[in-house]
Amino acid sequence: MAATQELGASETTDRSLHLIINAIESNSPRRGADVDVTLYLPWGTVMGNIEPCWYFDQKLLGYLQTIGVDHNQQPPTDGTCPNCPNGGGSHVYVHLSRVTCRQNSGQVDRHDQLRVRLADVTSWAFGHGEVRAR
Repeated sequence: MAATQELGASETTDRSLHLIINAIESNSPRRGADVDVTLYLPWGTVMGNIEPCWYFDQKLLGYLQTIGVDHNQQPPTDGTCPNCPNGGGSHVYVHLSRVTCRQNSGQVDRHDQLRVRLADVTSWAFGHGEVRAR
């Protein structure tokens, strides 16, 4: 019996999605330049705008400061991602803003921010899919 090899996120996710995330990481956000995506997961769909990892980290630090924890970590400006292996060449998570989640049960939730593990994404598309009630 052969041992089961566990694949990393970069080996289980469409390479083009990593390229898009890398481009967003290395470029300053511009007004009107949002990249809207629909991600398909085993439990449902997620629709939102891809955000750089540093933006998510900045929001996280802001939340920590509101509860009295002060981390003086500055977001990187060189396009690297401190939360990813090798600085971001193989992202583990994608960060979305203005998010709509639709579960297979039909329940719809909205979030300002959401962090999705890329290994869970089974397929994806540009743009927001249409949310319809069952």
